[in-house]
Amino acid sequence: MRVENLIERPEAVEQLARWHYREWAHLYPEQSLQDFTEDLQRSLRGAPIPATWVLVDGGSVWGSASVIEHDMTINCHLGPWLANVYIHPDKRGQGLGRLLVAAVMEVCRKNGLNELFLFTPAQEYFYQRLGWTLLKRELYQGDTVSIMTTRLQD
Repeated sequence: MRVENLIERPEAVEQLARWHYREWAHLYPEQSLQDFTEDLQRSLRGAPIPATWVLVDGGSVWGSASVIEHDMTINCHLGPWLANVYIHPDKRGQGLGRLLVAAVMEVCRKNGLNELFLFTPAQEYFYQRLGWTLLKRELYQGDTVSIMTTRLQD
């Protein structure tokens, strides 16, 4: 498995959008599958933000992670955000999420970002093991979510 920028795999946008929509549409009730697709397509412009990376094995894409300016309709003063961290169910439990998130954090560090934020309804412990810190918990779109941060520079 290796981590590649989505720019190298633009054909994966449609599949990733379907996966993301199926996984998180309840957190973005105002967005359609087309909106999810367009969000990913913005990662193809080559800017540091937004950017998306994919987990690739051979010709297959098995996961994704993005860095975006905003990920919530609240907490807009925070950013940039780690988002779209997704591993296909057939590949979960193999440490691939850890590999993918660590690779994205390293790219962000090299790009000069000082801090990242994320929110998660269910994976707080996963991110804590990667060095993320809980800022707060709050109700968002009907779910209790953990808002977390990590420092990328010393």
